[in-house]
Amino acid sequence: MQTTRSNKAARIKTDLKETLTVLGGFLPALLLSRVQIHSLHLPLALGILLGFALAGAEPYGVLGGVVLGSLICDHVSWHTICTAILFAVSLWVIKRRNKTCSKRFRIVLFAASGLSALPLAWISGAIEMLYGAVSVAIAVGFGLCVNRVLRGWTGRRAENGLTDREQIMFVLCIAAILLAVSELQLFGWSLSGSLLIAVSMFFVSVRGMYGAAAGTFCASALVLYTNSDPKLIGCIALGTSIASVLRKGGKPIGIASILLSSVAFGTFLSEHAIGATVPNILCGSLLYILTPREWIGSVRYMADSATRSERKRREDVTRIERHVSEELMRIGTLMTGFSGMFHTAMQEEDAVQSWTVQGALNVCRECKKQPVCWKDAQVMQETLLVIARAADEDLSYEPIDPIDPLCKKFRTLVSSVLLSYRQALNRSSVCVRAKEQAQLIDRQFVGVGTALRRYAEGMNKRDHAEGDALNRIRDALTQEGADVSFVDSYESNGMQVLSVQLNRPLRIAQRQLKRTLEQTSGTRLRIVQSVAERKTVSMLFENDSDLHASMRVFRAKEVGTISGDAAGECRIIGGQVCFALSDGMGSGKTARSESEAAIELLFRLHHAGIERELIYENVNRLLLSANDTEMYATLDSVLIDLKTGEAEFLKYGAPPSFLIRNGRVKPIEGEALPCGILAEAKPSITRIRLRANDRLVLCSDGVQDVLPEGTEQAIRSAATSGDQLGERILDLAKSRGGTDDKTVVVIRVA
Repeated sequence: MQTTRSNKAARIKTDLKETLTVLGGFLPALLLSRVQIHSLHLPLALGILLGFALAGAEPYGVLGGVVLGSLICDHVSWHTICTAILFAVSLWVIKRRNKTCSKRFRIVLFAASGLSALPLAWISGAIEMLYGAVSVAIAVGFGLCVNRVLRGWTGRRAENGLTDREQIMFVLCIAAILLAVSELQLFGWSLSGSLLIAVSMFFVSVRGMYGAAAGTFCASALVLYTNSDPKLIGCIALGTSIASVLRKGGKPIGIASILLSSVAFGTFLSEHAIGATVPNILCGSLLYILTPREWIGSVRYMADSATRSERKRREDVTRIERHVSEELMRIGTLMTGFSGMFHTAMQEEDAVQSWTVQGALNVCRECKKQPVCWKDAQVMQETLLVIARAADEDLSYEPIDPIDPLCKKFRTLVSSVLLSYRQALNRSSVCVRAKEQAQLIDRQFVGVGTALRRYAEGMNKRDHAEGDALNRIRDALTQEGADVSFVDSYESNGMQVLSVQLNRPLRIAQRQLKRTLEQTSGTRLRIVQSVAERKTVSMLFENDSDLHASMRVFRAKEVGTISGDAAGECRIIGGQVCFALSDGMGSGKTARSESEAAIELLFRLHHAGIERELIYENVNRLLLSANDTEMYATLDSVLIDLKTGEAEFLKYGAPPSFLIRNGRVKPIEGEALPCGILAEAKPSITRIRLRANDRLVLCSDGVQDVLPEGTEQAIRSAATSGDQLGERILDLAKSRGGTDDKTVVVIRVA
C-alpha cells in the first residue's frame, strides 16, 4: 500500500513538472511572437523553440505558442509556422528512432528547417526571402542565448554564480521581453517603459556600473525597435550612472536618480508613451520598491563575484566557528568531568584516636592488670589521648585513673602512645593536604571547563556583519592611510565587537582610528584590547557604555631607585574594565617585577574568561609558585561593569581604598594577606554600585604608612581640587617622609 502511494505521488509530481514545462514554453513563445521583422517573421519566438530544444526540454509547448502567435498576427507568418513544425517533427522522428543528436546537429537541423521554409516567403516578394534568412540567423543566436539562460538558472549556478557571458544572455532575454510588451500602452503609460525603469534600477542594485550599462542597452534596444524618443537612452544612462555611484543609499537613491535625469532631459513631459514619463516612473518605482530585498540579494550573490566571495567567506567563518565551538564545548565538558577524578577517600573513624589506642594496646596486651585498666575502654581511650597530648607538648605526665599508678611499663606505654599519636597526626595532615590539592585541581578543571563552554556558546551565537558594512570600514581606514590586513565584526555577550588588524608601519594614530570607526559605524566605541606583533597590530573595539572610567597614576620614589609599585588597567569584552595597583616588597627591580607579575596574572585570567573567584585564587597561587625566594606583593584591584555600575574591590594585603561622592569620603577596607605568602590566602572582596562623577582613590603602603590616621582626612581636604587630587595626596605623603615607594591611583567615573 505504501509503495502504491509513493508511486502515485511520483507520477503526480512528474505530470505537474511536465505541465509547468509546457506552460513555461508556451507563454514566452506567445509573448515573443509580438516581436516581428517586417511584419512577417518572428525570430524571437523561433529562438525560444530552439533554446528549449538545445536545453533538452520538450519543445511542444513552445511550438503551440509559436503557431498560435503566428496566426494571431496582423499578417500570418507562414514561414515561421513551417519552420517551427519542420523542426519539431524532425526532432520527434529522431526521438522515435531512439537516436541522439548533439547540440550542433540540432542547430544545423533548425537552420535547415528555416531555409527549407524560405520559398513560402517568396509569395510575399523576393525581399521577404532575405528577411526570412535574417530571421533564421537571429533565431539561432537568440536560441543559443535562451539555452544558456535555461542552463544557467540551476542549483549549481545558484551556488557557483553566473559567468559574465551568462549575465549578458540574461540581459538579452530581458531586452527581448521589453520589446514583446512594447505595444501595451494606455493614456501615456506603457508597460515596457515602466518595466525598463524598474529593471534598470534592479540591474544597478545588483551590479552597479555594469548594471547601468545593461539598463542603457535595454533602453537603446527599445528605442530602436519602437522608434521612440532617443532622449530615453540618455535619461536611463544618466539616472543609472548616478544610482550606481550612490547605490549604497538604497532604493530611494535609485528612484531619485531617475527622477533627476528625467527632469534633466525633459522626458517626464514627453508625448511618447514609451519613455521616462511621469506615469512610467511612478509605476516603475512602485515595482522596484515592491521587489523583495531578498531577491536583490540572491541575484547579487549569483551575479557579483565579489559579493559571492564575501558571503562565502562569512559562511566559511561561521562554519569554522561552529566546528570550533563544538570542539571547545566538548573539551570543556570533558575537563569538567575530569574534576571528579581527584577526590581522595577519607576514613570516617578518628585516625588519631585509633592509632593512639593501638599503640597502647601493643604494650598492655601482655600485662596482667590490663582487665583492670581497660575495664572502661572509652575512659581509657580519653586518658591515653590526654597523656599523648601532654607528652607531645613536653609537659609533665603521670599515670592517671584508670591507669595503675604502679604500672611498671608506663614509660614504655607513653613512648608507644606518643609515637602512634605523632604518626597519626602526620598521616592526618597528609590526607588533609591531599584533599585540599584535589579540591584545588577540581576547581581548576571546573573553572577552565566552564570558561571554554561559555566561550563556545558565545562563538556559536556570533552574528557577523554584512560584507557591505565591513567594506565601508575598510575603505574608510584606507582613505585615512591605514594598511588594513583584516576587518571583522560580530556580536558577543550582547555587545557588537569590531576586530581590526593593521600592517606595520602604522600610518594612523589610535585616536584617529577610533574616530574613523565611530564615524563609519555610526556608534560610539571603546577599545578593549590592543596586541602589537612584529608585522601587525590587532585591536578589538566594542560598543561604548553609558558609564566611562579612566585612571591616572601619581608616583613618588627615592632618587636613583626603581619604584616597586605597579599599576595598570585591563578592558574586558562585555563592557567591563579592571584597574589594579600592586606594591612589591621593598623597592627596586625585584619588587617591581613582583608587583607587575601580580597585575599581569590578574589581567591574563580576566581575558581568559575564567570565573572571578577562581581568578583571585589563581593569582595568589601562581604568584606563590613562581617565586624562588620569599617575595610577596599586595594587590588592590577594582572591577567595574560599565553597563550597570557594579564595582568589585579585591584586596590582597592592600590598604583601604576611598570612594569620593558628592564631597563625602567613604573608606573601603578589607583584611587579607598579601599575594605569594600562603597558598590558602583568601582575598577581601567588597561590592558597591558606582554612579557618574564618582572618584576612587587607591593608595600603596608607602602612602598609607605615613598617613596612618590622616589619609581619609587628607583625601577629604583634597577632594575639591579636581584633577589635582592625586598630586595633593602624594605631596602630603612626601612631606611626611618615609622611604617606601608612594603611588596614588585616581579613578574617575563619568
